[in-house]
Amino acid sequence: MIDLGFHAFDEFFEMSEQIGFMKEAARRGVSPIVLFVADVDRASARAYAALQQQIPPTALVVVDNEYVVRGELAEDMTQGRTLRIAALPTFLKTYIDRLTFSFTSYLRSEKDSSSELHQWIRRNYLSFRELELSLVLQRS
Repeated sequence: MIDLGFHAFDEFFEMSEQIGFMKEAARRGVSPIVLFVADVDRASARAYAALQQQIPPTALVVVDNEYVVRGELAEDMTQGRTLRIAALPTFLKTYIDRLTFSFTSYLRSEKDSSSELHQWIRRNYLSFRELELSLVLQRS
C-alpha cells in the first residue's frame, strides 16, 4: 500500500505512467487499486480527471468520506466505483481520538455488537471486504 499526500501525487503518477506500472502489474497478474479520497475543491477534481486518463475504471475507486466531502460528490466522481464511509457521529469522535484507540481491538473486546460505534466500524470493514471480493472475482 502506498499512501500519497497531495504534494507527491503528480510526481508519483507521472512516474507510474512513464514506467508502465499498470501494464506490468497486469502482465504479472497483480490487480492494483487506487483509492482516491474525494474532496470538493478544484485540486481534487483535477487530480481525479488525471487519474481517469491513466487508471482503468475497474482499478479506480472514489472514497466518499462524508466527513471530508460533507455533501454530494462531484458528478464525474459518481460514475465509477465508489466506497462510501459515513461520518462518525461527533460524540463518538472524542472516543476514537484517544492515542491508544484501535478499531480492531475495540471490535475484539466490545461485547455489545449493537453499539453505534461497533456498527459504524463493522459497516466500513464490510465495505472494504466487498471491495476486496470484487477484485478477486474480477481476476477469476
